[in-house]
Amino acid sequence: MNPSILHFSRTGNVIKALFFLGVAAIAFSVASLMHSESAAPAPVVVGTPDIMLPVPAPHRDVLAPFKMLLLVIAGGVSLFYAGRHGLRVLVRETAVRIEGGRLHFHASYGAEPNSFPAANIAEAICDRADRLPGEISNAARLGARMRYGLYLRYGADGSSRELRLMDNDVDGGAEQLRRFAAQLDAWRRSAAWKADR
Repeated sequence: MNPSILHFSRTGNVIKALFFLGVAAIAFSVASLMHSESAAPAPVVVGTPDIMLPVPAPHRDVLAPFKMLLLVIAGGVSLFYAGRHGLRVLVRETAVRIEGGRLHFHASYGAEPNSFPAANIAEAICDRADRLPGEISNAARLGARMRYGLYLRYGADGSSRELRLMDNDVDGGAEQLRRFAAQLDAWRRSAAWKADR
């Protein structure tokens, strides 16, 4: 594999798309059940004609509308991520490439800008995902121990930005990320050497 190009992994992105579709389906299903429960009519108590039984007050969750809103939002966010990973499977374009001393990202990464000189990269670390810089929640830390990533910190428009590339997003996994990081480091050194001369 070319060490200056990262291609999207079809298998990894299909699995992620299916996972997020499942999360969205669960979120929308639970929100729908909560809505149907809140819209159900009050139960009718039937007794003998001479006995009047009180109708029990329905036990409604006062936070149900708020919970339903949160579930719909979570489902929408999950659909967004499912669509993004599904798009990566369908387009079969390069995820990231080094060409002419510039780093070019696929639009789905949301890097700003999508293309910038390799010399703008201040830090590039390829390591286990839980050891990469930045905050990570305790829930995500367990999964991150099993993944490798490439952390990039770069300057653009006078500000410092960060981007992470994960091994299950690209063909070749962690080994290809390591080769790409080495190629990127060579480009950075070359650009620094040219700037010093």
